[in-house]
Amino acid sequence: MGELRTRKRGNTWEWSFEGAKIGGKRNPISKGGYRTKGEALTAGTQAKAEYDNAGRTFSPKDISVSDYLDYWYDNYVITNLAHNTQVDYAGKIRVHLKPAFGKYRLASLEPDVIQLWVDGMKRKGYSRSMIKNTLTCLSGALKYAVRPCKYIKYNPCADVVIPKLKTPPHQKEHTEYICGKEDFATIIDRFGPDSNFYLPLMTGYHCGTRLGEAYGIDLLSDVNFDKHTISIHHQLSNENGKWYYRPPKYDSVRTIKILPVYEKILKAEIRERKKNMLRYGEYFTKTYLMQDGLIFQAPAKMQIAGKEIMPISVKENGELLTPYSFKYCAKVIHEELGNPLFHSHCLRHTHGTILAENGAQPKTVMERLGHKDIKTTLERYIFNTDKMQDDAMTILEHAIS
Repeated sequence: MGELRTRKRGNTWEWSFEGAKIGGKRNPISKGGYRTKGEALTAGTQAKAEYDNAGRTFSPKDISVSDYLDYWYDNYVITNLAHNTQVDYAGKIRVHLKPAFGKYRLASLEPDVIQLWVDGMKRKGYSRSMIKNTLTCLSGALKYAVRPCKYIKYNPCADVVIPKLKTPPHQKEHTEYICGKEDFATIIDRFGPDSNFYLPLMTGYHCGTRLGEAYGIDLLSDVNFDKHTISIHHQLSNENGKWYYRPPKYDSVRTIKILPVYEKILKAEIRERKKNMLRYGEYFTKTYLMQDGLIFQAPAKMQIAGKEIMPISVKENGELLTPYSFKYCAKVIHEELGNPLFHSHCLRHTHGTILAENGAQPKTVMERLGHKDIKTTLERYIFNTDKMQDDAMTILEHAIS
């Protein structure tokens, strides 16, 4: 290719160089309008480097891991992965991957370096799932560097092993806690129909939703009383202090059957909400879903160009309640009700386990819970309870007697 040149044209400076011939004809490339020769030279050097690298602004053999992760995120993650995954990977890149590897050249990463980092994550007390998910993020980036980019010859994460982590007994007890009938009755006695937490609690118990999914239900469009179903289309997600409707985890949009007792609860909430709208009149806070998924609230007297929705949980005057609000509910259950094992996700465990204990097929449970595969359902959410053990003995007794 031709050398970079600069020249003065009138009161400004221009850079130029000869590009590859197109159709056998010369292909001069240039740009002018720079105040000084130095500005033109700097801009021309950058432009020629980009041209020589087929549009890339870097040389693959010299790029740092930090810059490559940015490149991968902008060109692959944003284009191909769900919004929730984008947010998750952005956090893992910022908090874990760049501090650990960002200063090194991409081409210098080897399995032993990554293995030492994984072992260090274990020593720092990170959970196995956290280590696995962060390694998956890094491995995905490096896999892209191998193919299609061919910046490196192989993925150094391929041989990295995640160490086995022993779960402390108290942590295992907390994680696998099932909210039995008596415990749940005690909770509902404290947070009854007049409480802002009644409906989220009942939704988790009756539908097995994740907490964000429960708060992401729109009573106007997600409930079908004729077909006795509820649809999980969204989860309520906080992004930089604002709340958005985003697709549920793993894009697990689903429609599930609901019981008459839960339908009755939903109908009562809708009736009460309409009464409050009349009571507060133009001062009632309405909720709107904007085109970008933003949840926007405004007094009823204002005209808003968005889709009006009816969130599952709001204050009497319509102000939005969120998964953050649920922290108070959990705190009361821990301290006032003396149940330190409770957590919002335990209602999801409970829902799946109740179904499994009473003969529901694993595939049915998987679809209700919105899992990406049956393995997750069997390993994480359908625990081997005493009832299951007793039922197994009954089956065995009938089989061999």
